[in-house]
Amino acid sequence: MQNLKPVDEALADILKRVTPKASEKISLSNALDRTLAEPVIALTSQPPFNGSAMDGYALNSTDGQSGTKLKNIGIAAAGSPFTRPLQSGECARIYTGGELPEGTDSVIMQEKVTVDGDIVTLNDDVQEGQNVRWKGNDFAKDQTIVSPGKCLNPFDLSLIAAAGHPDVNVYQKPRVHLLATGDELVQPGQPLEPGQIYASNGFGLTPLFEQAGATVKDFGVAIDEQDKLETKLREALDDEPEILVTTGGASVGDKDYMLPALKAIGAKLDFWRIAVRPGKPLMFGKLGKTLIFGLPGNPVSALVTATVFVQPALRAFLGQNPEASLITLPLSAELPKNGPRQFYRRARLVKDNGLLSVDPIAQTDSAHLSSMSQCDGFIVQVPLADAQESGSLIQFLPLPWAMR
Repeated sequence: MQNLKPVDEALADILKRVTPKASEKISLSNALDRTLAEPVIALTSQPPFNGSAMDGYALNSTDGQSGTKLKNIGIAAAGSPFTRPLQSGECARIYTGGELPEGTDSVIMQEKVTVDGDIVTLNDDVQEGQNVRWKGNDFAKDQTIVSPGKCLNPFDLSLIAAAGHPDVNVYQKPRVHLLATGDELVQPGQPLEPGQIYASNGFGLTPLFEQAGATVKDFGVAIDEQDKLETKLREALDDEPEILVTTGGASVGDKDYMLPALKAIGAKLDFWRIAVRPGKPLMFGKLGKTLIFGLPGNPVSALVTATVFVQPALRAFLGQNPEASLITLPLSAELPKNGPRQFYRRARLVKDNGLLSVDPIAQTDSAHLSSMSQCDGFIVQVPLADAQESGSLIQFLPLPWAMR
């Protein structure tokens, strides 16, 4: 469409403005869902010694023929190694996690021997390395075990701890400030006067950005008067957050003051109006160090554009790959032809005999929050895409909670 910026160009322009945050060292116990800023190098090998994977007897495999009788000369338990080297004809009782004594290279399970006092008779052949976890089998000392840009999950934390690290270097969290506009907005719990509605955008945007790794501060609602809006904008920008997200006042109505208010306080707008559906009147610019996203006020438009445009910027601030994680799935119902804007169409995931498909939601109203609550993500329809039949493959942008 004329004068509307394509989605890909808008995203590229946004990401050019982002520089990853500085790093900070934090305790490993506080690092869940934080993004790694530096590679984690193993301080030790794992396991740090040749260890037993079974309860049994450690021996040298050259003595490992069925029927061989060996003398048990000691015990090797986890944390209590047997320190005397073993000779041919000898074995040692060993427990799971115990270090193999010098001179041994295998373990026979306790169920496969006969014990008479200190004499152990093998009831099965033993191969070199049998039931042994070799030193460094998991990872070696000085090996990179987790790379920068990884959002740390519980398994990562366990791995990093096993490598000897009590803390990690992660990117600092970007700060996001929120400001809504609209004379009609009332906080939930307050009585509604004629013509008023409850303010809902902040309650969706705050956790959306927090899940992406940001800290969020909500500056509430500004009324539809330009001078008062300018005051609230200055307040929200005072400590230079990485991102300011406004909702409402982004269109061209008589009460839409966001554009002139931003210009009045010195913000430089890179673009306004994108070839996207929903959310065409999105604004993007900068004031000082702060990126400014002026999102539409309609709840669906605000949530969709926050997902499509703001979240990639947050990922870039955190040193992550900013690209959306699209997946290819078949349709479970016909998809209508698209218009001239890239359409992020609400859809549900459907599982049939273990196979996933995508069911388009017919509702397209940009204020219809019930359909957002029901959707698992968005079908990405490029401009002027033809209608597609059931079974056709489409690009789907899943929401994180839908994949749990």
